[in-house]
Amino acid sequence: MDDYRFKHIPQDALVLGIGSLFKKNSNQYWGVNLSLSKKVDRPSIPLAGAPLIRRFKTLSANQSNSTKGKLLTFVVDNAQQWNKKRLKEYPALSLISRVQNTEQWCFEITNSDGKVIYLPQFELARVLFLHDNYMSRICLEHDKLSSDFNISYTDDGGWLIEAMPSSSYPLASYNDEKCRRFLSWILMDPQARASFESMHQVMMKEHQSRGQYQMWDFSFLPPSLEGVKLEVAGWHDWNTDSFFVWEIRRIEDLPADMPDDIDFFHPDFERSITGKGGGAYAAKPDRLDTHEIDADEDADPNKNRIVLDTDSVSLTFKKPFKTNRKTSKSRRTPRGVPDDSEPGELSPQVSPNDDAPTGSIPGADFDVSNDESDDAHLYANKFSCFFKMIERLEKNHGCQVHRYPLRKLPKVAGCKKHMLADNANPRCLALIELTYQEKRCYIVEVDTSDAKAALSTMILRLKNAEKLLVHLDELEQLLVKKSISWPRDYLQQICGEGNFTGVSHPSCKHKGSIDPADIDKWAERLIVWLEE
Repeated sequence: MDDYRFKHIPQDALVLGIGSLFKKNSNQYWGVNLSLSKKVDRPSIPLAGAPLIRRFKTLSANQSNSTKGKLLTFVVDNAQQWNKKRLKEYPALSLISRVQNTEQWCFEITNSDGKVIYLPQFELARVLFLHDNYMSRICLEHDKLSSDFNISYTDDGGWLIEAMPSSSYPLASYNDEKCRRFLSWILMDPQARASFESMHQVMMKEHQSRGQYQMWDFSFLPPSLEGVKLEVAGWHDWNTDSFFVWEIRRIEDLPADMPDDIDFFHPDFERSITGKGGGAYAAKPDRLDTHEIDADEDADPNKNRIVLDTDSVSLTFKKPFKTNRKTSKSRRTPRGVPDDSEPGELSPQVSPNDDAPTGSIPGADFDVSNDESDDAHLYANKFSCFFKMIERLEKNHGCQVHRYPLRKLPKVAGCKKHMLADNANPRCLALIELTYQEKRCYIVEVDTSDAKAALSTMILRLKNAEKLLVHLDELEQLLVKKSISWPRDYLQQICGEGNFTGVSHPSCKHKGSIDPADIDKWAERLIVWLEE
């Protein structure tokens, strides 16, 4: 994980409390007052840093993701019926050492077994909506989502989310299916959109003016979250049977009233096409591993924003949905090797703020949401010809078949082949266990529908089938690292000489596609090797 810290805050300073939000009348963006375990001249950070704020943990990379406090899991009945209480009303507050900012608003929840739970409203908003610094920056701006995105129902019966040229949502985040999914959920789910916009609405009603500042104790109206399972960590008092939540660790079965398929478009989306011939191209400089977050500086719009790898909150959707990145223009990239010119300047300083003409350092982006939804089945259509070929092996050749669930190739540092080049969806892998004439083998197929790689169908006879999933994990890592080509040295290691082979796809005039008329020929090629 990246090493990062705020410039003005000691990296080992713990967050003991979350105070009022504040904003100078002359400023656009809000800040958050914090109580810290170390004396700090200015104990606050911009609201853009909200994703990193967790009670009894630091704001730096040494904030451990290990559990602090007791764990509790409960299912939400209707969050919109929770009571609104100040933290000072928590019945066992006097027993907890070093808790500060007791004016903070909480939800009071009475669990099914009678336990009283105090959940800080800021913490719930952090994991639902303020999990990246874009949402944290804009959450208190009037109707900002409407000015940044246009949502339309297209002539072909689909949904399109179009980013406006003025939108400051990070361009790189559209390459991440997790980011697209959460953004579209906030934009299109009626309850999620209303809840997000309630932050600005409540602030306008409740904030107070104090001289040159506006002050506000954070509060919002949650979605109902019916049936959602929350795993939280915090303080459990047995005498009062009450629980004070320090941190939400996991959200399961998040409801989403969404279309099955959504397209994203941005005028700056490009599709790379490899050029002909040799030549050289400018190398992209390696990024630094250590970054200092300077909250006093704006981001330079002419420098690429840097995505910091942070601890995450696990979330799953009850019914996952698919999003796609659509491109309308191509950019030709030369073949060849990087040239010997000097790399661009690397900056250890980054800004959590928005781009501004006065900015002098790269902007920082971070996202603490980790979408663990079981969604690989959404991409099964890319394997329709492959699965039909497997059906031919069953019906025409008497093969016994076991189909494993589709798997998404893993994200590997410095590599992009885990996603498809045309729509930035995950690149998936299909695995079939096949028995033919009492011989067992495994057939592996990888989605190459973006025509960025020509990869054969691989047949494996493993030395040790009991370690199938371990072998598969390593195989997937190597596939991504080798830019979607089979790691033959590793296959030799796990299969042995003569126990694996690649069977090429039938040729097709459309790269990345397979002509359904050639499925029988494809199946025959596999049978030829199986009979050897």
